[in-house]
Amino acid sequence: MSYGTFNSVGEVAEKFDIEVVNRTSFIKKKSFEISDIFISMIEEELHDDTNYVSEYAICEAIIRPVLKIVAKNYSLKVWSHVSYDVDKEKGLVGKPDYLIAARTKYGTMARPSLCVIEAKQDNFDEGWTQALAEMVASSLLGATICYGIVSTGEFWQFGKLENSIFMIDSISTSLIADLQNVLDIINWLFCEISTL
Repeated sequence: MSYGTFNSVGEVAEKFDIEVVNRTSFIKKKSFEISDIFISMIEEELHDDTNYVSEYAICEAIIRPVLKIVAKNYSLKVWSHVSYDVDKEKGLVGKPDYLIAARTKYGTMARPSLCVIEAKQDNFDEGWTQALAEMVASSLLGATICYGIVSTGEFWQFGKLENSIFMIDSISTSLIADLQNVLDIINWLFCEISTL
């Protein structure tokens, strides 16, 4: 399901007065140790054609397991397809693919600082439109920095919204070609947001 009522990154940026910076580099890595069993499981899922038959299959068979493996090392939860209705009048409503946030003592989701979107039909522009809308929603709830990931399951891109400046990192990395690299980047992102 999509988030927001926007058609482009530019539309979101204009509505919320966000500067869009050309591709830059901000991503870092934090080494992530993973057992050979988990690596084999992920690689098997990546090479199984049935995991690419629908958006839901990509989300649940590839993206979610990668996020969950990293999340086990943090006090963060992977919130899947939950309502995130922040401001209906501003078009910030819907059910994001994944929001990464702590769980409050009341059992509810704390303010998310990482939004993860499956790029529907491999459309990264549409994915980043949705991701930026979700990051804006988090900023309206008080997030000073919010990160985003848009993924086809195989390819992963990373973005950041900070001080009303939005940027997409210049790297796009393949989970098939370099699983460890993707895990190290996601581990760094989880480490970053766990301190926010």
